[in-house]
Amino acid sequence: MATVRGIPAEMDLLLASSTGKHIEAKVKEIYIETDDGDLGVLPGHQPEFYSVSAGVLKFKDVEGKEEEKVLFKGFVQIEPEIVRIGVEDFFDPNKLDVERIEKEISAIKEKLESLSPEGESIRGKLETVVAKLENLLERSR
Repeated sequence: MATVRGIPAEMDLLLASSTGKHIEAKVKEIYIETDDGDLGVLPGHQPEFYSVSAGVLKFKDVEGKEEEKVLFKGFVQIEPEIVRIGVEDFFDPNKLDVERIEKEISAIKEKLESLSPEGESIRGKLETVVAKLENLLERSR
């Protein structure tokens, strides 16, 4: 890996999802929205670990080409020469199926309204799913 005064000039980005999609790229810089706030990462960054409910990932490869993805539910592990991102899924912001996600949110909200007393134990989980999906839609706009 090329270095400038002992600092890496590039880093590896490894993005993988549980749906089987992945990206491997040599990059110059990364910007990511984590649950703790926005983060900029350059080669040589100190090791850190973050969670992502829903957020935008932007990166610039070594040729200067910029890409953007919307991440859903996962983590970010940063090391000086590599950034690993593992998520449930990621999307191209221009190809996100907003209509499908809105229908899924509506269906879950209907289920929440009609929960029986026996079903109350899953209320928190369903509300969390709705919040994450709504956050995903908000981040993609």
